[in-house]
Amino acid sequence: MNEPVDRDAYADGFARALATMADQPSWLNSARRTAFSSFIDHGWPTTKDEDWRFTDVSPLTRMLLLPRPCADDVAPDAVDAFDPRLLAVGATYGHRLVFVDGHYHGRLSQRPQHDLGAGLVVAPLSAALAVDEVPVARVLSQLLRDQNAFIALNTAFMADGAWVCIPAGLVVDEPIVLVYLASSRQSSSFPRTVVWAGENSQASIVELHLGADGTTTSANAATEIRLEAHAKLRHMTLQKAPPTAFHLAHLAVEQKAESQFSARSLSLGGRLVRNDVHALLAEEGCVCNLDGLYLAAGTDHVDNHTTIDHRAPRSTSREIYRGVAQGRSRAVFSGRIVIRPGAQQTDARQTNRNLVLSDGATVHTKPFLEIFANDVKCSHGATTGRLDPDALFYLRSRGIGEKEAAQILIRAFMTESLDGIDPLSLRSEIETAIASTIAGLAAESEHHDGSQPAR
Repeated sequence: MNEPVDRDAYADGFARALATMADQPSWLNSARRTAFSSFIDHGWPTTKDEDWRFTDVSPLTRMLLLPRPCADDVAPDAVDAFDPRLLAVGATYGHRLVFVDGHYHGRLSQRPQHDLGAGLVVAPLSAALAVDEVPVARVLSQLLRDQNAFIALNTAFMADGAWVCIPAGLVVDEPIVLVYLASSRQSSSFPRTVVWAGENSQASIVELHLGADGTTTSANAATEIRLEAHAKLRHMTLQKAPPTAFHLAHLAVEQKAESQFSARSLSLGGRLVRNDVHALLAEEGCVCNLDGLYLAAGTDHVDNHTTIDHRAPRSTSREIYRGVAQGRSRAVFSGRIVIRPGAQQTDARQTNRNLVLSDGATVHTKPFLEIFANDVKCSHGATTGRLDPDALFYLRSRGIGEKEAAQILIRAFMTESLDGIDPLSLRSEIETAIASTIAGLAAESEHHDGSQPAR
């Protein structure tokens, strides 16, 4: 039995939000009402639900998660509360949108939203709906059908987000950067990213989700992506929140024939972080790669739940998630691969590796397969351990201090998750931004107990 919600408070907030979006398409507002009714009827998930067994959301549900008004009044110095190195990611690229508390902010974007040439559209979702709602309707709310409480709330309250439309045959050279800032103490943000990649198109999209330092923020983000036949899309999400913040995200992807999708998720902490990924390989010959890195420090809780659904023959998936936990933090990984009847000649492999740096940290890992076909190649596995004491001894015998040696080993553990970030300037910015996080993690590793190292 799910935990009930405060019906009156949420109904009042929904009515106010809906009144501000009366000019949006009727089908969208109908979807909002359906989602809100689902939220009210089903309530909050609890640890009695299998998918939330290790993640207690009660601290979040005791808050009233309602959107804040439009962010036009946000002062330019509002960005001072965010990590300047992460905020600078993509500042020199041609396609970059910035959102504050779920609303597009033109002054901070400093990028045109129209006339990008070659048919490419990178625009606020609200603007795209006002100009031509038909292309957006093909994707928006079509993929996120699993109506858990947080997806339902995002659908009900989303005011804005990004619409990226990549026409057939177009190769976009520079990454498309979308920056979502959570700055408000009193409210939650509900950004929605919607991406359509036409046949034979190629592009890279980077989503940054940042919480303001020193604040208790709440972000509930959702991304929907559809790849047409032979499309190639690389998608990276980098999330960083202060230890007082909440961040929940859901990524839904649908792939058509021979398409290739690569997703990279980097989670750098927060009081409660939950990342859900659902990739549907709907037609033959799809390739899907999921790569994740999560760092949990202090009392952070970071939870990653993934599903790769093979529904057609001759598809391939590769998934590897790496986690580092220290202090009294908790990390959770649940990876599910489903091979449907008829999805013959599927090749699917899944790995989860975890590094525990203190006695108080906890890791829960559950990689699993559901196979309903007989001509497949599938594997899965998980490891959890400490820093290799022999490697630490080797580095220290070369005159390297214990903390510095630990940083080297932690960085080596993370390297594969950072490899392949393109262009190199983007990788450099990200590596610089997480260097301080690694230093903090290494400080906790000085009291390791000699457990077996993670391989």
